[in-house]
Amino acid sequence: MATIDPVGPQAGLFANTATGSSGNGGSIFIDPMRLAIADGAGVAVNSQGTGNGGSLQVQAGFLTLDNKAFLSAIANSGQGGNIALTVQDMLLLRRNSQISTTAGNHEFGGDGGNITINTPFIIAVPNENSDISANAFTGIGGRVYITTDGLFGIVPQKSPTGKSDITASSELGVSGEVTIKTLGTDPSHGLIQLPSNVVEASQQITQGCTSRRGKNASHFIATGRGGLPLSPNEPLRGRAVITGWVDLPSQATERVTDKKPTTSVTKSTNKIVEAQGWIVDANGNIILVAQSGQSSSIPSAISCNQ
Repeated sequence: MATIDPVGPQAGLFANTATGSSGNGGSIFIDPMRLAIADGAGVAVNSQGTGNGGSLQVQAGFLTLDNKAFLSAIANSGQGGNIALTVQDMLLLRRNSQISTTAGNHEFGGDGGNITINTPFIIAVPNENSDISANAFTGIGGRVYITTDGLFGIVPQKSPTGKSDITASSELGVSGEVTIKTLGTDPSHGLIQLPSNVVEASQQITQGCTSRRGKNASHFIATGRGGLPLSPNEPLRGRAVITGWVDLPSQATERVTDKKPTTSVTKSTNKIVEAQGWIVDANGNIILVAQSGQSSSIPSAISCNQ
């Protein structure tokens, strides 16, 4: 693995044939971790004679073409060559850089070559006129196959423009084919249209606690330390009364055994009656008393109304 940085006009790697020759362009295979080409430099397998363009294959972790840099498999009059790029991270095109398998000119024919690119991202600046082209003049346009997660700043066009584009056209012949396979998820897919009417929140509140005619309304009572809080109609006092817990007498007993899955329940038959008076016992304690039936259980009871 290596890092290759050809910079400047006439700099780069070339497997070209001479003008007027009949041979095909050569082949170049590059496998660096990082390939950055800038300032008019490039990698080319061109044919300047009547032969076909060569074959250029690049496998890199990161590929950058900047300021008129180029990768080309161009044929002067024969068939355009082939370019195959496999880039692990990103392909970046800047400032009129080119990837081209163009063939032919106004004097000679020839079909465009093939360009195959496999990379997560292809990034260019729209107004910088960086192109990926497999064009022809009088012959058939070439083929461009791209597999990527996303294209940014460069788009397919029917013919070359002054902006960054991808083309497989023929000026006087039949256009070629551009195929782009996007592996990433389109964020516009899976979206739903939200309703335009706004839900009235007041209509979502249940009315189950509203009191009915002839029925008592529901109550919510919060008890604090020392018992119930004071009524809102009474004046505030400095400190609440603190009382201890009171153990209520058991009203039911339950006995469960493992052998017999039966339950014995004893309920108190004494009816709770409101007190009508009080008495004082021999020790001076006040005892609340009530009447049972038609006669008083304790004749000496004092009425609460006295």
